Amino acid sequence: MPDVQLTKTRDAARDRMQRLNAQAQSLAGRAKVRKLSAEEEQRVDELYDQFEAAEVDLQNAERELREAEDFDYNRDPKNSRGRVVPPMIGEQRGKQIYVPKSARFTDMFGSANEDPYKGKFSGLGEFCLAIAAGNTDPRLIVNASMTEGTGVSAGFLVPPQFIAGILDGALDQEAIRPNATVIPMASYDMDTAAFDYQDGTSGKRGGLQLLWGGESAALTEQVGKTRKVSFTSKKATILCRVSSELTEDAPAFDRQLSTAMTQAVAGGLDGAFVSGTGAGQPLGILNAPCLITVVKESGQATLTLFLQNLANMLAKLTPSAYKRSTWLVHPTVLPSLLQLTVVVKNVAGTENVGGGLAAAVVQGADGQLSIYGRPVIVTDACSTFTSAGDVVLADLSQYAIGMRSDVRIEIAREVYFASDEIAFRLRMRLDGLPLASAATKLRDGSNVVSPFVALGAR
Repeated sequence: MPDVQLTKTRDAARDRMQRLNAQAQSLAGRAKVRKLSAEEEQRVDELYDQFEAAEVDLQNAERELREAEDFDYNRDPKNSRGRVVPPMIGEQRGKQIYVPKSARFTDMFGSANEDPYKGKFSGLGEFCLAIAAGNTDPRLIVNASMTEGTGVSAGFLVPPQFIAGILDGALDQEAIRPNATVIPMASYDMDTAAFDYQDGTSGKRGGLQLLWGGESAALTEQVGKTRKVSFTSKKATILCRVSSELTEDAPAFDRQLSTAMTQAVAGGLDGAFVSGTGAGQPLGILNAPCLITVVKESGQATLTLFLQNLANMLAKLTPSAYKRSTWLVHPTVLPSLLQLTVVVKNVAGTENVGGGLAAAVVQGADGQLSIYGRPVIVTDACSTFTSAGDVVLADLSQYAIGMRSDVRIEIAREVYFASDEIAFRLRMRLDGLPLASAATKLRDGSNVVSPFVALGAR
């Protein structure tokens, strides 16, 4: 039976959102006939913040209601409210699939064929222009659930085929998300679980160890070691100013808006997943608690890259991750990378007597680079040459991304009235973090490895 208090909380949040939206509608009506005063603009901002707070309350209440309804899956007998045990990464329970086969938006959140807007707009640009016209276009009035208020949020949920075009187009340009573990988020936050591989001493893996014994020997019961992995939605936005002249040319506007947003999403997500701080944004690889940073060689000159640097990084990679690993390098690393050499010295080690280009760095006929047999992705999300993190070796499957489907487009007509421009804002929510909480101790108990290894400053 649904939790009565949670139901009240959910309904109260919905009512609050409707009241805030009605107040903003009134202000929006004034904005159509005159410029809002400074006090009125401040009130709009306050309403927007309050609307988002109410939205978070609604999402949390809905999530807890779903958990209460599904408590039969792995119910915790010690929990009187019947909360579920967090599902493991990759586990499926009921109707919730935590790791889809593909990171593509349409695969995670359904086909565009189910979109009530399908066939009504030729592209994202035409859809945005219809909203910019004042939300009066009859094509927009197809399903009340598709709008999230025309006052506070001034937003419409983007039709799946258009947002899929942006996010899936960005996916083709990104370095991290195509290879990461991507999980659909149905609520503001989500808890899941993963095995903890921090202790690998004596051959342990996730707290489990292969034990040997005779045919009739008693078996030793073991308990796998797991850790909770928590995702909290982080809001990401793109604010795009467009001239009225450009919006009058619908085909050009559609193409340019989609292209600009796609590239901005790709660059922004890669940057967050590589170097995000975790404060109001995803926790990136370079700030991961499990990251191992390999220091430069003794006596190594500044602004240099040695083959030994790369070999040392490989030695710190989790052995089982080798076949899944990828090198990430900043474009400024390429000149030194492509000229890496192996030097041959005489027996005394006092004189260079030969050498050549390092065979460890290979460029295929298609231009694809590899280092020690593993592919190289060139991305400006890494640090610049010789800064810490200009070269990264990573098992990207050990980076988890939680994505929500409620991406929306918002319109502002009054902010840039004087310059005859219209502002379009894309807003999405997601989170990202490494699955490992710390580097892993190897069997010997002293050496450590990690799925994420970075080269230090030089």
